[in-house]
Amino acid sequence: MTENSKAPFPLTEIWHLNNRINLKLLDALSDEQLASTIAPRGKPITSYFAHIHMARFYWLQRRAPELAKRVTKLSSKAATRAALRQALLNSGDAMGELFTEAEKTGQMKGISSKLGPVGFLAYSVNHEGHHRGQILLHLKITKLPLDRTTSYSLWYWNKI
Repeated sequence: MTENSKAPFPLTEIWHLNNRINLKLLDALSDEQLASTIAPRGKPITSYFAHIHMARFYWLQRRAPELAKRVTKLSSKAATRAALRQALLNSGDAMGELFTEAEKTGQMKGISSKLGPVGFLAYSVNHEGHHRGQILLHLKITKLPLDRTTSYSLWYWNKI
């Protein structure tokens, strides 16, 4: 699914919106911001994006192994902007397919009937939103904050 297309199902549409927000944030960061660390030997901003991708990879392995085969692992140490962007696109599309199938069947492997696909979507989006917040805080601490306009634009969901 392309970044700007609309998914046919509400859960899938929300999932892809979440992924576009991640991509918008990644695209807005300078190389200096992406490489910044809080501590001298700390993790750079790129590690947060790599973690988001790898969490998706592991979720897919447990819930849809056939989709996980289309997503490659990504080392946070060797992650370039281009590699991160492509990884987020690939894992985002695979997760979108997972949610589309869940909307058709009402079920998702590895998810309790109490939680269900909607609960897993909420969990997944919250997980990624948490890391976006960490990225923004990380940037403030390193005195390389995201500009205010871009920061606010992450909340203009009808335009993303």
